[in-house]
Amino acid sequence: MIQPEQELPTAEVLRGMMPDAYPLFFAGRTPWPAQRLVMPPVVRGRSTLLAAPTASGKTEAAIAPLYQRHLSFRRTHLSTLYIAPTKALANDIFERLNNYLSVRSPGCVTRYTGDRHEFQDAEGLFCLIVTPEALDSLQLTRPAELASVRAVVIDEIHLLYGAPRGQQLRFVLDRVRAAAIRPRHPHDIFHIVGMTATIDRLEEVRDIWLGSEGTLVRHGAAREIALELLDVDLVAEPGDDIAAKSGRALARWLKRSGTPKVLVFDNTRNGAHALAAALDGELRAAFGAAEPPPLHLHMGVLSATERERVETAMKTERTGVCVATSTLEIGIDIGDIDAIVLATPPRDVGSYLQRIGRGNRRSGTCRVLALHAGAEGAAMQNALLDCAQRGDLDDVHEYDRPSVRFQQVLSHAWHATRNEDGLEPKELVRRTGGHDHADIVADMVSTGALNRRRGIVFPNDALIEEGDERRIHSVIMGGSGLPVLDARTGEAMTQVSDRGQAGGRMFVGGGFRKLNDAREGPMHLESHSADRNARLALLPKTRGVRGLSRPVVWALARQRGLDPQSWTWRGGRWSTYGGGAFNSLLVAVLAHRFAPDIWRADDFGVDGPDPGALRPPPLTLAEMLEATYAAAADKDALTAVAKKFVQPSRYRSRLSPGLQSVEAKASIPLPAFVRWLAACRF
Repeated sequence: MIQPEQELPTAEVLRGMMPDAYPLFFAGRTPWPAQRLVMPPVVRGRSTLLAAPTASGKTEAAIAPLYQRHLSFRRTHLSTLYIAPTKALANDIFERLNNYLSVRSPGCVTRYTGDRHEFQDAEGLFCLIVTPEALDSLQLTRPAELASVRAVVIDEIHLLYGAPRGQQLRFVLDRVRAAAIRPRHPHDIFHIVGMTATIDRLEEVRDIWLGSEGTLVRHGAAREIALELLDVDLVAEPGDDIAAKSGRALARWLKRSGTPKVLVFDNTRNGAHALAAALDGELRAAFGAAEPPPLHLHMGVLSATERERVETAMKTERTGVCVATSTLEIGIDIGDIDAIVLATPPRDVGSYLQRIGRGNRRSGTCRVLALHAGAEGAAMQNALLDCAQRGDLDDVHEYDRPSVRFQQVLSHAWHATRNEDGLEPKELVRRTGGHDHADIVADMVSTGALNRRRGIVFPNDALIEEGDERRIHSVIMGGSGLPVLDARTGEAMTQVSDRGQAGGRMFVGGGFRKLNDAREGPMHLESHSADRNARLALLPKTRGVRGLSRPVVWALARQRGLDPQSWTWRGGRWSTYGGGAFNSLLVAVLAHRFAPDIWRADDFGVDGPDPGALRPPPLTLAEMLEATYAAAADKDALTAVAKKFVQPSRYRSRLSPGLQSVEAKASIPLPAFVRWLAACRF
């Protein structure tokens, strides 16, 4: 149990604490790093949204005052939840906070994720680090353990805002808040601290996550970006694919530059896998008799053991090359990375900023090597740099998703069925912290997802089974791959796309292993693969890539000497520079206003009919807005385009067709679309 010291400020003194007081508390008591951020609103228990660049000390700035409040109010049980969007980040935060606080209070920090179930008892704890899905499960099944929580930290909130997981988390936080016990002191306030580095329209984010009474704190300027372009076509040989060219160019650059440790990002799993495979041979060729740096691969389909092995190696070893997908894109600090390599350019600004922010975290400059093929690839990399330097961030649309509310109702119905006799729908308001979800309950009964009997509802057999297997606490779409086990240990290692992969090879654990098919059940990896010419196994694909975001398209237009806010109409082509999303929506609006099935969109514009066929654009802003609102009011006008915007969510297919349509239409980013129109000249 934490024992407060006599000289700690009381709650009354805490109310008027000066902004620079709490960092002094840590001086000489714990190995806490020098504070670069001070957050007096958090000291006073106010919900706060902190926007600051990557590697600026946001975690420490949030935790320091929360730890001081924990001691000052003499709390004896878990008081702080730290929510990390990924397991990798949860592990990283645990190591950091445990190192900081173990000197004073050993064991006051623990974690609970899909991979780590270390949380046993709330007594004596200060902070529990969780993922959103783990918190959903924990609050439902062990609510008493969270009853003393007074503060919640949400890290990397931009990854959750505008996503199904974010809406799920907000529902869970409502449950945590509603179930919290009344504190002994009136100033021991329940509050939320959100943290982000890459998100726009902060007032909207604050209002949705914290409420309009929340405080906004903006701190610091973005680090400088030192960008180096490397054209992989310059080293191409006949028959090379992009992975071969990129691997050769990168290996030679590593040898030439002497850069000891790099993190390499690719947009897709199979792209990252192919690049790692190519690098394996190219590094040996480039370094010759010298020892090449260790090569690692990190992605979500790998086992937790393998991912953590890679993370530890990159933290502790002085040299290394790690090829990764977006799994290492967010706030995890995996060591002294000397440079970030962008093997493929991300399609939006947020991912770009997150990726380059992983490197040189103890420096004021991000060192970035961008691989590209020819002038077009260089232009894309320069466009992303331009957006980052201007602070032109992606548009994000938040909306209500019936599929997420389905998941919440299902969780409560399953829990009540297993622990009581079933769920009375009128009880949902109390259980959920204020949400009755009446339309969802009615829809679930109509589709058979819920059965109703004598005033109670309970899930059908299939959903009961999902609950028993603890698969109902996530809104993430389930993986479609086949499991692959280690032939020696039987441990799950990764997944492949389908069963036709036998005889192929995979790069796992720093080397190649042969994939065998047992015809039934999981596939297996042998100890090694000597056949370097065997084909690479295919990994499960993620959702298809959308078009470029609007800020990136604007930056590409500026490179060509064009004004992206000024539209031009020429020969049936309307150049709008709206990006894939906005131009798709523009096509739907034009089709509704003029004529159907004659408009086509790409990232840079819209192709329409011959100018003489009907009254063509340009329109006035008022006419365009009128057409937009008319299309939105027409229940059928935007049905087709809605399918392009709706986000994947685990239980969407379980909704009735009517509610699926409601969710799809709500996904259309009309507010951002209208803001874009207002910023343009027709």
